[in-house]
Amino acid sequence: MNRYILVAAITVVLLGVGGYFFINSQKGITMPWQGNNMMNSGEKPITKPGGSYQLEVTSDTTNINPKTATKFSFRVKDTSGEVFKKYEIAHEKLMHFIGVRKDLANFLHLHPDYNEATGEFTVMIPFPDDGPYRLFPDFTPGVENPDKQPVTLFTDVEVGNSANYYVQSVVPDSEVKKTYGEYNISFDFPKDVQKEKEVTFGVSVAQNGQPVTNLENYLGALGHSVILKEGTLDFIHTHALDSKSTDTTQAHDQQQAQHGSTTQGTDQGPKISFSTTFPESGVYKIFTQFQHEGKVQTVDYIVKVN
Repeated sequence: MNRYILVAAITVVLLGVGGYFFINSQKGITMPWQGNNMMNSGEKPITKPGGSYQLEVTSDTTNINPKTATKFSFRVKDTSGEVFKKYEIAHEKLMHFIGVRKDLANFLHLHPDYNEATGEFTVMIPFPDDGPYRLFPDFTPGVENPDKQPVTLFTDVEVGNSANYYVQSVVPDSEVKKTYGEYNISFDFPKDVQKEKEVTFGVSVAQNGQPVTNLENYLGALGHSVILKEGTLDFIHTHALDSKSTDTTQAHDQQQAQHGSTTQGTDQGPKISFSTTFPESGVYKIFTQFQHEGKVQTVDYIVKVN
């Protein structure tokens, strides 16, 4: 089982409750989202767990530049227009904040600070390069959500000078082994990945050629994978869970059922296995994070889904 949203579906939900918001970096104000990824007006809006939500976002500057951290503030509002404040801790945080450049060249995973009195989140975002970005606040409502299902919203922002933005091609990887500094990563994927069929894939970690068997839990799990589709940026978030998971927000069997993830090898590596289902054909980039020797590492793999 996965956590994914189709961009069109979530857009309709939010417009139906007062408008989806994004930052206009030229004016420094919030304004209604004017995207093209809308469902037909006759489609029934999808209601997320606990109701429907809208997002309000502001930044502390009218010029959002790369390589300089920019402060963003945002609030989630419920169906009635009230600021939503009833969050459930999921994987040790009230909110996970994912940012990607739209060509999938850059990836950020941040955790905003929360003001319980005002219901406002704040986060400093260090965009690495110029270009258009999509930001995904990911949270779990703590009311009317007995299965503790997550909600993922999104907002778009332009960073820096568009003249300096060069689109990077998203090409499926032909090699299954990559090196990131002292880490040697092996990716294990089926040769033919089909849409709407469960797929198990693995990430094996070695350090200077030696298998790593002392991976550390990161945010309550041995590994996290965020999967994004080229073009539409459809979003999947899945976790690998081992027997020593520290995430106490859900029972182990509930998490296994929701995410369909297991680990192989020892409890702490070298192989982390995930299972997911890709909703559509296309090219997807998978960003996987794990922690070793106190540091979080991010690796990636691009796969074609038939």
